[in-house]
Amino acid sequence: MLLSAKYSPIPQIINDSSAFGQEYSENILPLGLSFYALQAISLLIEINKRRYSSKISFKEVSLFCGFFPVSIAGPIHRPDQLIPQFTSPKSIDTSNLHIGIKTLIFGFICKLIVADKLALLVDPVFSNLQDHNGFLVYSSTILYSLQIYFDFWGYSLIAIGLGKCLGYEISINFRNPYASKSYQEFWHRWHISLSKWLRDYVYIPLGGRRRGPIMFVLSICVTFLLSGVWHGISINFILWGAIHAVLFLLDNILVNVTQEKPLIPYRKLLFLLTIPFTWLIFRFEELDTQLAVLNSIFNFSGWSISQAMIYFGSGINLFWITLSVSIMLIAHSKFIRQRIESAPQTRRAMIMDCVLQTAGMLLLILVGDIGSRQFLYFSF
Repeated sequence: MLLSAKYSPIPQIINDSSAFGQEYSENILPLGLSFYALQAISLLIEINKRRYSSKISFKEVSLFCGFFPVSIAGPIHRPDQLIPQFTSPKSIDTSNLHIGIKTLIFGFICKLIVADKLALLVDPVFSNLQDHNGFLVYSSTILYSLQIYFDFWGYSLIAIGLGKCLGYEISINFRNPYASKSYQEFWHRWHISLSKWLRDYVYIPLGGRRRGPIMFVLSICVTFLLSGVWHGISINFILWGAIHAVLFLLDNILVNVTQEKPLIPYRKLLFLLTIPFTWLIFRFEELDTQLAVLNSIFNFSGWSISQAMIYFGSGINLFWITLSVSIMLIAHSKFIRQRIESAPQTRRAMIMDCVLQTAGMLLLILVGDIGSRQFLYFSF
């Protein structure tokens, strides 16, 4: 069903022949099909391998596969993480409700206040590449890497917050990935549940490191290529998977060359310099457009810092405000997470929480709908 929906011509045939018009026929496929298909595959494998032996009912299977806080873009759970929570009665817990609301507010701030406002800066440049010089395009590439960061962080927090309000514990799917020191660490921090799913059901069954260096390289390549195909079968996603496989293996070579700590900055530098370019493959489907972007960026003779300053200086300094907020949130993400996940214990902490939540709600009400758009991961 998943392969048919994503990659066969059947949906397009339905669209072309539908008597209900394109507006209705485009929505004929289930929303979030990819994620609850992976949940179902996980359930079948865990039961078949006897790693989950508890008896489950049709209701519990339905809830596990289609639990609405996570059914659109994850995280992907294992049966023992979620199904036992369905069997125990839930009651309203004021502490969970308070933490859930805080998580929701901050998740919407990441999405509506940061990611969507960054999109207002990025989209005009990427939509008219011929009118902008290399430095401006490169700056927009950096901003797009921040946009996709906050877009996915926002969704992950919203899923956790919804679950918390209802009394459920949703797995953490995002843990400050741009603080990674390498590509290996990055994939332990970005889309954690999908990385673990691919590790357990693709990489390890293929042999991984256990069967020698050749099988290790093959396992990594197959895993990343499947990850790319899962996002989409077009050439850009296959290329994305291949590039990440190469970067992951290159990072592994650097680890094997020497285990000394002085190498760590070079691994981090490799990660920070290359990760923004990998997101360009998500942004542009056509290979010709990707090459045009890279040609513009690396044509240093055409760089003009003044044009970039004029462009980003307009719009009531939206660039500087959004960039400052982005850097501040990334730098203090651990403190923010601790603040969100803890219930206030003192009167002062309760007052501070109320002030911050009220300010966040006002911010969302006043400017949250400006430039709002769907989550980027909803496209996959």
